[in-house]
Amino acid sequence: MLSAPLKLQEATSVLRTVLVVSLVFLTSLASAETAVPVRITTSTLQPLVEMVPVSGSVTTARVATLSAEVEGRVASLPVEEGQQVEQGTLLLALDDELAQRDLDRERAEVARLNSTLEDTRRRLGEARTLIERRSIAASEVRSLEAAVAQADAALAGARANLQRREAEVRRHQLQAPFSGVISRRLTELGEWVQPGTGVLELMTLQQLRADLQVPQRYYARVQPGSQVELQFEGHPGQRFALPVSARIPLSSQQARTFLLRIELPDDIPGLIPGMSVQGDLLLDQDQQGVAVSRDALLRHADGRVAVWRVVNEQGQWRAREQQVVPGLAFDGLIELREGLQAGEQVVVEGNESLREGQLLNVLNQEAN
Repeated sequence: MLSAPLKLQEATSVLRTVLVVSLVFLTSLASAETAVPVRITTSTLQPLVEMVPVSGSVTTARVATLSAEVEGRVASLPVEEGQQVEQGTLLLALDDELAQRDLDRERAEVARLNSTLEDTRRRLGEARTLIERRSIAASEVRSLEAAVAQADAALAGARANLQRREAEVRRHQLQAPFSGVISRRLTELGEWVQPGTGVLELMTLQQLRADLQVPQRYYARVQPGSQVELQFEGHPGQRFALPVSARIPLSSQQARTFLLRIELPDDIPGLIPGMSVQGDLLLDQDQQGVAVSRDALLRHADGRVAVWRVVNEQGQWRAREQQVVPGLAFDGLIELREGLQAGEQVVVEGNESLREGQLLNVLNQEAN
């Protein structure tokens, strides 16, 4: 039977053994590194493109301020602002009562002269029959022939006057010269309008275009066909890459800008003239440079810009910070003027809290 001191000594020894084993286990746990999951990409040599921010508005190729061709009182105005109309739709009618009276008089005159001509021709026909029988003088036949010519000329003049009166009556009505939308109503029922005075504004919703202002220092570098990435309200997150249609040599002296025009396709819904548009003008630099995804860059409070390089050290992927000098930004990429070579792998996801030399778990296979 063991004495109390011996029992105490044996318990102390067991406790020491347990403590030693625990310390060894905790030390091994502390020394084991946890690999941080990340996604990576590879820097590449790319043709460099400068992206110039531009802004402007959506315009239409056809907009017209319509006016009446004759003076008169507005008797009918069957359209409202915002109404869509087809080509040939009646937009406005002036009071044409007096013009109709003149038209009726000209029609009566044409009918009278036509009857006179027919009677004269009948008498001439009878005279020619009689002259064959020598029952009438030849001079009388010639006189009737002259009368027929005069009646024919008078009828032609009356018909011309009738056509003029018909044209005047037609001009009391204003029809849509093309299909579009009434954007403004500049007169009301009962108003007296003069020729050339605007009464309605009509614009088409087809053949839309974007008119953009570009700083004058870039104007000479823009050519028809240069690409512009446009963004429209109502299409968040979407960018439409379209070519420049024309350079308009019209400058704003205050802003020192020039106009670029881009023809818009009909398959972009919701666009209306006057809508604002923003975008980026893409200008080729005629040179190449090292570029990487913009997600790889980290900007520090002290002004440093860095990326996390992915380095294979003894079969393990580790993070190494590399300071870089960024350049042009284009198409989701950033030019790196210093600090990185083409073909190097960098972290693009999970790089916010990395430490120097940290073990990495590469989730995509681009690094293999």
